[in-house]
Amino acid sequence: MLETISRMIRDRRLALGLTIEELAERSGSSYSFISRIERGKVDNVKLKKLNDIATALGLNMSDLFVDPNLTGVQTLELMKYLATLPNDKREEVAAALMKIINL
Repeated sequence: MLETISRMIRDRRLALGLTIEELAERSGSSYSFISRIERGKVDNVKLKKLNDIATALGLNMSDLFVDPNLTGVQTLELMKYLATLPNDKREEVAAALMKIINL
């Protein structure tokens, strides 16, 4: 699980164009701590610290614990977008996307 979280933190940071230093500053963490997390070298992270990092990346804490196959930056953005839509619109968009996929 921590490997997935590590990858997501790194991928999101890079997608936002942030350096490790910038993420450390935004999250109230140290450079070495962020670096160790991204390399999967941290075995135990306090939930508050993980929440601070997620918030600095514009993520919800729950985003860090999704199915590992759904953790890509663009996949998360799509899921967040779909979640903002009313149910009928969400189904409409999903149907349109499925048509595109099945072309």
